[in-house]
Amino acid sequence: MLDIFIDTMKLTRNSTLKLVADLSDDQIVLQPVAGMNHPAWVLGHLLMVDGTYLVLAGGAKPALDTNWMEIYGRGSTPVADKTKYKPKNWYLDQMASVRNQVIERLKVLTPADMAQPHPDPARRERFPTVGHNLFAYGTWHEAYHAGQLSAWRRVLGLPAA
Repeated sequence: MLDIFIDTMKLTRNSTLKLVADLSDDQIVLQPVAGMNHPAWVLGHLLMVDGTYLVLAGGAKPALDTNWMEIYGRGSTPVADKTKYKPKNWYLDQMASVRNQVIERLKVLTPADMAQPHPDPARRERFPTVGHNLFAYGTWHEAYHAGQLSAWRRVLGLPAA
């Protein structure tokens, strides 16, 4: 069953990567509508979530800038300013590294590990166990943001990826 989950994570990530493959560093911060999540924000956000995901799976937290949550966290507001974001390839390299670590951690988790209560009491209502959180964020969350990237492309008149 875990192999199916990991394959789904890979499929979802590949969909995200296709949506940004043809974009330049200048394009990834374009905002056709003020406040719209642009690719730089989405990639940074997914990297941030994968870091949290890695820790939840028992791995080490990746080193990200101290203001990462402020820029990419829930409730943050993307801006169309290239200087506030990293180059696209930086995001892609970091995302690949952290995702590979996540997958390696998932391979060694036991059913008992997955059944542990979520460590954050405030999140337990939505994600009662570690497994609930890992499965939701490994599939649904990234697909949600890939949909935002797809809509962003359409608004800018770019071809579907």
